[in-house]
Amino acid sequence: MKIAFWSPLHGTGATASLLATAITLSELKRKKIMVTHTHYNLNNLERPLLGNVNNGDFFRDTGIDAVLRHFKSGNVDGEKISDCSIRISDNLFLLAGTKTSSRAGYESSLVKSMIVHIISIIEQYYDIVLIDTNSGDNEYSMKVIEECDMVIVTLRQDRYLLDSFFENERFKNKKVFYLFGDYDRDSKYSLSNLRHIYKKIQKHNSGEIPHDPQYGDAICDEKVMKYLSLNLTDENAAYNDYFFMTLKQTVDKLCLFAEELSGKKTGGKECLE
Repeated sequence: MKIAFWSPLHGTGATASLLATAITLSELKRKKIMVTHTHYNLNNLERPLLGNVNNGDFFRDTGIDAVLRHFKSGNVDGEKISDCSIRISDNLFLLAGTKTSSRAGYESSLVKSMIVHIISIIEQYYDIVLIDTNSGDNEYSMKVIEECDMVIVTLRQDRYLLDSFFENERFKNKKVFYLFGDYDRDSKYSLSNLRHIYKKIQKHNSGEIPHDPQYGDAICDEKVMKYLSLNLTDENAAYNDYFFMTLKQTVDKLCLFAEELSGKKTGGKECLE
């Protein structure tokens, strides 16, 4: 299954939400997860997982640039994809974004089409592919989302943002899951209240990942994998029970929603199997 993370505005927490979702799926659901992104720059997917890699040769034979080279030579399979990705844990893999200096080349129509095709190839070898797309009305993002089985729209408890988004929503409702990251449970605009205001937000297609300063610090400290995996698997180690309890519930709901889309009814227990 291919799942895109998208937000109407930059800075609404799509990347943080993707990381939390990916690690939870890989650690608790034991899914083989590939994460990647479509950004040319200004993306925070690699550093929270890998740290600040200053070695210019580190990504030479890995990432989307390496897969593109294989694709152009007609030689992309599971082994090549594995060689080009970075193993974060037993079940979590990262396909790093482009490091090319030519933005025009990377964002050309031909390269965009090739990457969309590559994502479909990756899907054959992994349980779930999670793609962090560019925010806003971006042509590249729309192309990727069109090919995905599901799009997770990350939102804030912000009436101006929500009014604008729902007045101009561009996705088919049946494949959209609304995810509120950095969620404040004390806000007047709770998810329950927002469901009354915006009818497209329903119980089965929406969830939240609470605000957690420790999680934000873990992203900044480049220790997100350690923070989440430790606390997800050891209940006695959880610094913030509410955060982890809600994160688990939201991922369970995502699994149920995905199963509904795929027509598989397992009650969320198997999660996309």
